[in-house]
Amino acid sequence: MNEIAHFSQERLDPSVRDMVEDLICAYAFALDDEDIDRWPYFFTESGVYVLTTKENHDAGLPIGIIRCIGRGMMSDRVKAFHTANIFEPHSYSHMVSRPLIGRGPRQDSYVARSNFQVIRTMQDGRTELFATGKYLDSMVIEKDAARFQERIVVLDSRQVDILVVMPI
Repeated sequence: MNEIAHFSQERLDPSVRDMVEDLICAYAFALDDEDIDRWPYFFTESGVYVLTTKENHDAGLPIGIIRCIGRGMMSDRVKAFHTANIFEPHSYSHMVSRPLIGRGPRQDSYVARSNFQVIRTMQDGRTELFATGKYLDSMVIEKDAARFQERIVVLDSRQVDILVVMPI
């Protein structure tokens, strides 16, 4: 999905706006509540998740820090989180702006951009600004709920903490 530059002046159906905003909020709350098992189900079966830097995104480079294509890859990442990753316990708190939402290329698709900040609190109580950036989302409506077809997480900084064990 390209950077969202133009949005139609056409008003979206309020129920669509509610579904999109609910998806974006539920995603952040699930990660903040350390409910990573729900993460793949915010996406369509063929959904794509990319975590990259602004520098790589602006240069059009497809390889990011994390790239998952399809729920299967996302589920593998969740399994690794539970069984293979070793990391200091911590929690996230997402602050997400109200999204700018527009129609996507298909009848039942939508695009959105929202900005985020993620605060990380370590087990010893240290709290820090962990990440800032923007979400570039492409969504579809499936069974009366919005799901991500693609979520590109663009980090403002190219200095990325090696402790990116959970999606952002």
